[in-house]
Amino acid sequence: MTNGHPPQGGQPPPQDNPPEGQPQYPQQGPQYPQQGQPQSGGAYPQHPQQQGGYGQNQAPNPYQSGPSGPRANFGQRLLAYILDVLIAGVPTVIIFGLLGGFDDLGEDPNQFRAFGTGEDFLFTLFGLVVTLAYFTLLEGSPTGQTIGKKALSIRVIGQETGGPIGNGRALGRNAVRTLPSYVPLVGLFWGLLDGLWMLWDKEKQTLHDKAAKTVVVPVAAYPIERQGDASQQQSYGRPPPGGYDPNR
Repeated sequence: MTNGHPPQGGQPPPQDNPPEGQPQYPQQGPQYPQQGQPQSGGAYPQHPQQQGGYGQNQAPNPYQSGPSGPRANFGQRLLAYILDVLIAGVPTVIIFGLLGGFDDLGEDPNQFRAFGTGEDFLFTLFGLVVTLAYFTLLEGSPTGQTIGKKALSIRVIGQETGGPIGNGRALGRNAVRTLPSYVPLVGLFWGLLDGLWMLWDKEKQTLHDKAAKTVVVPVAAYPIERQGDASQQQSYGRPPPGGYDPNR
């Protein structure tokens, strides 16, 4: 007997003798709480967290074989670097020539020198300072673009933040790339290994990218934030910590 009340769980008791003319239905199986309805004890059913919405971080995918977001390809980076070396190197060569560094070429090309040992060192040091200053100031800027990168529509950003890397990280990044190239015998090997590393790296990073925790990305996928532009202040296009959200 139920005294006219349904048993716990909300399921009406089975009728032994249903009214004449009314079809008899088999007793239904166990009832499960509907989505959003409390279970016994007041707890709500647990559902897997939905992912992929705008602004939600994606859980790391252990089977992911490619980069965590769009990356500049090898050709773009190589061409941008060549343009930058030419732009940074032209003033250095001009100054070198004005100071007489090419004077001996006409007399004896086999004994080319740059003002002797002391002047050669100063010229090398001057070229290093110009190169580091050029890349540091431009890649550390809010845009993360050198002139070459701007021409190829790519930029440098922090891998974890998706924003500008600042001059400190830009200096370290370019020091890792540039300084070993001045070491005899090691320089050529390092330059090739550093530049080609991105061809087999999962995140398409060079070795100096890994040292500074940076990535080079297309501007179309990671727009440059303009100061005062309200439409860009929501960090659209930035990868969340841990990687790029492909559903944004």
